[in-house]
Amino acid sequence: MKPPDTNDTAQRLWLRVFGTCLAVVATLLLWTVLTPPFQGDLTRIGRLSETAFGPNVQAPATDPALRLSSALDEADVLVIGDSFSAPLRWQAVLVAQGLKVATVHWEMLGPVCADLESTLRRQGFHSRTVVIESVERALADRLDRSLACATRRDPHPLQTRQMAPRDHETAGVFGLNTRESLFTGLLTTRHTWRALHANAPEVVNRHDGAEQVRIQRMTDGCQRFSHRACDRGLFFAQDRTAPPFSPALVERMQRLSARHPGLAITWLVVPNKTSIYLEPDRAASIGAVLETTGLGPDLFSHFVHLSRQTRDLYSPNDTHTSTAGHQALGQRLIDWLDRPMHR
Repeated sequence: MKPPDTNDTAQRLWLRVFGTCLAVVATLLLWTVLTPPFQGDLTRIGRLSETAFGPNVQAPATDPALRLSSALDEADVLVIGDSFSAPLRWQAVLVAQGLKVATVHWEMLGPVCADLESTLRRQGFHSRTVVIESVERALADRLDRSLACATRRDPHPLQTRQMAPRDHETAGVFGLNTRESLFTGLLTTRHTWRALHANAPEVVNRHDGAEQVRIQRMTDGCQRFSHRACDRGLFFAQDRTAPPFSPALVERMQRLSARHPGLAITWLVVPNKTSIYLEPDRAASIGAVLETTGLGPDLFSHFVHLSRQTRDLYSPNDTHTSTAGHQALGQRLIDWLDRPMHR
């Protein structure tokens, strides 16, 4: 009897191992490619299914011609804002009223230093109307850094966003997922299954040891959101760990505004998604101080009210307001600026 060829045996074993590995990689790759691409920041951060948590209602359209930013030397209104302002959706409401709006991101400006007015005048800004927009969770840090800043150190001139980023405004826009890692499909399926089948009222999604997304059971979730798993809402974990809006922050906002007597500053504090849907009583009670002190419009109680009438005021898969929320924000600001004391 001929003894087995050791080389043939090793070769067959190697081929089996290679074939098995290739099949596993191909399965994972196909799994990821067929997983709908992430459209919202909460589904992306939490690796959660867009099929389960993406919006299922058509968002109101925003005229692309209105989503633009003027140069500083042409602007009637300067907006200093964060990711709520970057898409230029709520500013479109102001543009529709004939206003020229320049938008500068916080990352471009840095802190609102004591020399803000001189910085703007050097770049040709002739108006007095400045809107400072910040999401609630980032406000305390931005105020502290701004009050500690005397002079802007960045020598580069401020660049306004000239046009909105390309994005979509329709529900259910999916395609092949070709930009994620090999394990995205597997992780998304695993995290989504856990989110949908856990018996606990709240599931916390963690990454690198830090809390990222909270999946919260909501008794009225299907009246508030349109996604398929609407009895569960997605919320950014940092909403709970960052300092909430408070009277102490109002005092700091007043001090910061007082440093710029040549500018008419309006504060636009956008509530955390968690505040509106999970802490509505607190949210409804704290925003009024903004209006009573003349700092800016109260979006807190306004959004609590609207969230009970409007599905997807905040996008179900995102920390940000939907197009409907952006339009409500812009209209609220227009109403504020049209008050006699602001004309």
